[in-house]
Amino acid sequence: MLELTIEQISMGQTAVDKSAALQLLAEKLVADGLVAEGYLDGLRAREAQGSTFLGQGIAIPHGTPETRDLVFTTGVRLLQFPEGVDWGDGQIVYLAIGIAAKSDEHLRLLQLLTRALGETDLGEALRRASSAQALLKLLQGAPQELALDAQMIGLGVSADDFEELVWRGARLLRQAECVDNGFAAVLQQVEALPLGDGLWWLHSEQMVRRPGLAFVTPDKPIRYLGQPLSGLFCLASLGEAHQALLERLCALLIEGRGHELGNATSRRAVLEVLGGELPADWPSARITLANAHGLHARPAKVLAQLAKSFEGEIRVSIVGGHESPVSAKSLSKLLSLGARRGQVLEFVAEPGIASDALPALLAAIEEGLGEDVEPLPALSEAPAPVADVAQVLSAPAPGSVINAIPAAPGIAIGPAHVHVLQVLDYPVRGESSGVERERLQHALTEVRQDIETLIQRSQSKAIREIFITHQEMLDDPELTDDVDNRLKQGESAEAAWMSVIEAAARQQEALQDALLAERAADLRDIGRRVLAQLCGIETPPEPDQPYVLVMDEVGPSDVARLDPARVAGILTARGGAT
Repeated sequence: MLELTIEQISMGQTAVDKSAALQLLAEKLVADGLVAEGYLDGLRAREAQGSTFLGQGIAIPHGTPETRDLVFTTGVRLLQFPEGVDWGDGQIVYLAIGIAAKSDEHLRLLQLLTRALGETDLGEALRRASSAQALLKLLQGAPQELALDAQMIGLGVSADDFEELVWRGARLLRQAECVDNGFAAVLQQVEALPLGDGLWWLHSEQMVRRPGLAFVTPDKPIRYLGQPLSGLFCLASLGEAHQALLERLCALLIEGRGHELGNATSRRAVLEVLGGELPADWPSARITLANAHGLHARPAKVLAQLAKSFEGEIRVSIVGGHESPVSAKSLSKLLSLGARRGQVLEFVAEPGIASDALPALLAAIEEGLGEDVEPLPALSEAPAPVADVAQVLSAPAPGSVINAIPAAPGIAIGPAHVHVLQVLDYPVRGESSGVERERLQHALTEVRQDIETLIQRSQSKAIREIFITHQEMLDDPELTDDVDNRLKQGESAEAAWMSVIEAAARQQEALQDALLAERAADLRDIGRRVLAQLCGIETPPEPDQPYVLVMDEVGPSDVARLDPARVAGILTARGGAT
């Protein structure tokens, strides 16, 4: 592992230009037995590809993949140039760090320099440093505090196993800019430490920008290695910033109070126990939902659009529910609440926007979010119990009569046109996050334009409303953030998009409300359209004669594309009357 030491530093060097500086570095690396003769060519080739100037008077010259076979031992050598060396484009280097590496060890060096690069006037300080000790102290930078606040705590997050919980914790660290992409994969390779009381600990120094700690608990009982898993700590370790927290946690476990963390229902309670940065109390407001069918797609769309009009965080939860608060700006998250008529919603908003946002949200809900609502009775309506009945699927016997859910009156007779959705093969890994993101954005743009055309063409207000909801789903910040995180981990646009869509659809199907659960079809419809665009698949043509369309599940965009003069009827294996 690359580390910086005093012995690696040579003070008071001079070079007339970058080429001369590279010559000095190569000679030093060769003399100390780190590389073979010829490594200089690799240093020059790398500079030809792009400057290794980092900023703040520092450059990190290193070889190319073609010269890695010239490296005997991984290491670095540091040359101070008090008079400065022009590295091109007016960039002056006072410290050149020559790297001999067999792979990507220079990334570790970047991690070590992160704190120093954030200091002001570092270049001038490096120029004036009079000793190797002083220069090394400048590179180590000022000690950083451990990042631990409310945004680093995830309680009751959706996770089916240990690996998914690790990914959730790593994502919080990534969102706080504590780690780089790929930190989740690093943690997956680390042996987890059981702390007792169902708590587990993971940490790594790789890909760390600044020290931080995330704590996540699952939304359901999980076991790992035969032991309960009620909470997971994910530490981005850098220096000794976590020592005070670790001592506090050990004392807590010795006192037998670890269960307070695993059973915590509020972030504030966790932070109070761990000694993290307590958030200011956010204003909150409550209101009882009066919509007949609860917070289904249409009213949820209105609510999300209203929340997006405020520049700040707004979250909502069901009072007495088990789910953590979700973003009020995310249509998919609002639907995942499964809020029903008579349930009480609690909104919390950042103090800076709460005085405007909370009254507006409550007024919109009171007015029905675009729907006509009946007043609630004096007592809250008890939700109808939902029986969990296991459905056994089997093929019907020949000649048997099948009972179905009617969606429209009348009798339709015609040849069956069985439309089987094509199974699309696509790579799991992408070319690069930038390329995959560009492909996905192009596909989303094409689908948005397609939906806008369907809205303009449709004569049915209900169909238009569904497509407007689809547009809102395409712009859902929670979905797009999840997809982007997967792209950064190297997944292809197709794999990242479909993984997020399918997870959101399954979450909708799990809701104990038939109407809300049916919205999973909308998500899959959107997902299928974007995937087809990514894969270059066109919609199959209709038969010329009138027919009965038979599909596993028909989406709203499928219906909107049908010619009423040709389609006598529609028969689906799944879905509902709407």
